Amino acid sequence: MKILKTKFKGTFKIKHKKNFDKRGYFVRDFCKETFKKKNIKFEVKQTNFSYNKKMATLRGFHYQKKPFSEAKIVSCLKGKLLLVLLNVNKSSKNYLKHIKFVLKENDNTSILISKECATAFLTLKKNTLVLYYMSDIYKKNKGIGIRYNDPKLNLKWPVKPKIISVRDNNFTNLE
Repeated sequence: MKILKTKFKGTFKIKHKKNFDKRGYFVRDFCKETFKKKNIKFEVKQTNFSYNKKMATLRGFHYQKKPFSEAKIVSCLKGKLLLVLLNVNKSSKNYLKHIKFVLKENDNTSILISKECATAFLTLKKNTLVLYYMSDIYKKNKGIGIRYNDPKLNLKWPVKPKIISVRDNNFTNLE
């Protein structure tokens, strides 16, 4: 497992190593000891799957405010998606800046997302399955969001989002 820094503090790209034999392959997806060696603190408290039937399904931008902020490790198990991380820490030099990652099945990549980021993704293939490891338990009444097409973000999506939840569509724009 290789852990690579990104331009956001506490956010890393994780490249997994596949070990092949006649049965198929084996991948270590998470290793607390490897993280510890890199001085990364991440405790899995919850895991989630997100199955998305249609291409151009958008989820996000989601996050929880302090002290309920949660770090995440996101992987694409099937299909393909664009993962967008938005820095929501007002004291950061990267406040309201974003970084993008394309994740797809068999690319052996996960993204460890800092607690300072809101996350959104757009599916680029139908039947996309996403796995999340969460550093904290989801608290429905603490979750908030930012509108995916807020003009302040100046964010270009590769395809127009077609499937969006009522909740995500009703997030307000930043002031």
